[in-house]
Amino acid sequence: MSVQNIESLLSLLHSPDKQIRADAVSGLIALGNEAVPYLLPLLEDEDWVIRYRALEALSGIRDTESIDSVIRTTADPKDHVRYMATKALGAMLDPRVVPVLIRMLSDDHSYTRKIAAGGLVRSGNVTVLPSLQKALESETDSEVRACFEDALHQLQK
Repeated sequence: MSVQNIESLLSLLHSPDKQIRADAVSGLIALGNEAVPYLLPLLEDEDWVIRYRALEALSGIRDTESIDSVIRTTADPKDHVRYMATKALGAMLDPRVVPVLIRMLSDDHSYTRKIAAGGLVRSGNVTVLPSLQKALESETDSEVRACFEDALHQLQK
């Protein structure tokens, strides 16, 4: 695809229409690794929706070369950006993301914590069991607790 076509998709991420933004993300995902160099700068955009959508595309592309950039966004002040970063890392199935997913088990946003647990399950890395157990013991949200319990069960199979 030409640079002009990629830039057209990127410009659609700024649309006020949520469906148009979602369609643009789908188009970027379809481009795969070709879109990654254009998406990475968007992780620094001042608009959280743009950061979120860039992460959503990276999550679908699963390019492990972008891991370090995605990891940095797990400290974003906007909870939506943090959970999409966590989702992207969990989709990448790279051992480098495991410590970050463990850290995200204690994020202040409950959905991010659930996404982190799911990513740990996908990693299949049983060395995370003590960290997941510790997170479960300190978790107060019943939905997140259930998610952590399910993750522990799946990893212990």
